[in-house]
Amino acid sequence: MASRVNDARGRARPGSRPIVAHAEPRTGKERTFFAVSLLVFGLCSFWSAIILFARVYPALFPGRDLISDVNAVGVISNVTSPLPGIVKVPQTDPTSVFNRRINVLVLGVDKRPDEEALGEYRTDTIMIATVDPVTKQASVLSIPRDAYITINHPSGVTYEDRINASYGVGFEAGHSFDAGAKQLEKDIKANFGIDIDYWVLMDFKGVEELINVLDGIDIDIPPELAVGDWYYSDDDYSGRWISFPPGMQHLDGYHAVAFGRNRESEHGDLDRVLRQQLVLQTAVNKIFSQKLLDDPVGLYNAYGNIVKSDIPANRILPLGLLAKETSGTLATYSLGQPVDGIETVEDYVTPQGAAVLKLNSANVSKILAAMFTKATYANSRVEIQDGVGGLEGEDKAAALGRYLRFTKQLPTVYESGAVSVRSETTITVYDLRWAGMAEEIAGWLGLPMTAIHAAEKPPGSALPDIIITIGKNYR
Repeated sequence: MASRVNDARGRARPGSRPIVAHAEPRTGKERTFFAVSLLVFGLCSFWSAIILFARVYPALFPGRDLISDVNAVGVISNVTSPLPGIVKVPQTDPTSVFNRRINVLVLGVDKRPDEEALGEYRTDTIMIATVDPVTKQASVLSIPRDAYITINHPSGVTYEDRINASYGVGFEAGHSFDAGAKQLEKDIKANFGIDIDYWVLMDFKGVEELINVLDGIDIDIPPELAVGDWYYSDDDYSGRWISFPPGMQHLDGYHAVAFGRNRESEHGDLDRVLRQQLVLQTAVNKIFSQKLLDDPVGLYNAYGNIVKSDIPANRILPLGLLAKETSGTLATYSLGQPVDGIETVEDYVTPQGAAVLKLNSANVSKILAAMFTKATYANSRVEIQDGVGGLEGEDKAAALGRYLRFTKQLPTVYESGAVSVRSETTITVYDLRWAGMAEEIAGWLGLPMTAIHAAEKPPGSALPDIIITIGKNYR
């Protein structure tokens, strides 16, 4: 029988026995060192995972940070504070990209029994709800349905029409709720500069059902919004005589919707906007009094079928928690409200004979500036100096002031007049807390970071936080 032997390269030949190497037994010290090394590796991996999760946590839960939330429930409050890595992450820094305000488009559609095609719906209620994750301030902006805006048709054609026609244009092109809402989002961005994150749509039957879930609302109707005897029908087939006298009234869903839809008063659709905002604020107060936002996911699962929305399921919990932190405080704005005694809308009849509302662009800018000012800019003061001279310099300074006040919503911007002529535009920061704001302004103006200079503000000085000096190179 042929034998096996190993050749020079270690391969076994036929008939040879395999050579087996026996490892020396490990000592106790080696085993201990191996176990400790494995434990350290595991702890490092676990700690790295915690740090990573802490960094993404504010993206999941706007305006919050992992350590504060954990400490709030008393789990590791005495453990995390001295540990590195986590506590140094500025999760609640107002300048964080995670903490930008969240804007939700809220649409109420007037669906009639004979209108089965969704594209025939009219968006009689158009609101933008916004929450600042840093300040926890919530606001609602109402846009009158007859506001005359520029429609950006999917075909590329632009034309003027009522804003409540926008949804139908999108639906006709895309045949879906989302297409209709996205068209309105696009037109709101083009006309008002507002970025929309999510949309929510419901018909008035859905609103009625939601208010009935709350067992109705107790609403204090001011005299100017009271409604006398009025024949109301929600289906164009049957109706009833109803009235809403001034004072405290308990309204079920049917009557709350009817009150919010009435426009048979002196200011027509503008009064309807105010009634809708009153119903909304009262309903929000009832939601908070019943602590329904303690379980936002359960609330959504129970009644989410009443509304249509593009809010992802994984955002319901964080957005619900953020809404809870507003404590129900809701500032209301309308593009129909006057500003400093000047009307924001005026009646206008189009060449086609349609009665619409034309908007005063200066007033609109002021309303948006008041509503959407960043929390980081709330107490800032910006001065603009004219380093060009003459009428050209005055015009450039005034134009920049309007841009920063109305387009970028900076709260306090003023022009201080001419200084010595400069070739370069500069931004001087007198408080390093506003360095991030100065960098953002430089980005808006297309200036390099080298245009920013720091200077010390003397104690008690009336100097602004930032001075922009316009130079010859400013365009």
